[in-house]
Amino acid sequence: MSDKDSTPIPMSYKRAEHLLNPLRKFILSPSKLVKQLSLNQNANVLELGCGPGYYSAKVAQKIPDGKLTLVDIQQEMLDMAKRRMDSFGISNINYVQADASELPFENDSFNVIFLIAMLGEVPDKEKCIRELHRVLRTGGLLSISEQSYDPHFIQDSKMKHLIGDMFHFEKEFGISRNYTVNFIK
Repeated sequence: MSDKDSTPIPMSYKRAEHLLNPLRKFILSPSKLVKQLSLNQNANVLELGCGPGYYSAKVAQKIPDGKLTLVDIQQEMLDMAKRRMDSFGISNINYVQADASELPFENDSFNVIFLIAMLGEVPDKEKCIRELHRVLRTGGLLSISEQSYDPHFIQDSKMKHLIGDMFHFEKEFGISRNYTVNFIK
């Protein structure tokens, strides 16, 4: 089936607990992700499709003078993430319920944007990518990770084609079924 034949939908918050499985670290650990993002301590970072916040705590801790904005289409996911971040005593986070194709942010708002195994769930990927381009500052980093267990997995070659000329390819980490690809605006 092609993307136009079916409409992908986000994973339900009712199934989100498995996203906190510590075994995920063997695919992409939060520490490894933070290294791939090359974060400055005062960065303004957007995590799109944060789910329950598996990666969020490490990112927020790496930017003590910055801000992490968590965006998810499901308020229940944001509530789960907030409970987790509160339990870690992390406060440099904003929580925003929004559609990935209509982000409620000013142009050039973020230094870094990252997505983990979520772009495949977005019905209009091209519109989402245009929105990411709009809210990312010039010279900013867009980092997209895909993981083999995701039913909406996007192959790295298709991902690069999807991004097209809107961003400049920087670097790829991992292997074809579990990878992170970084782009610069």
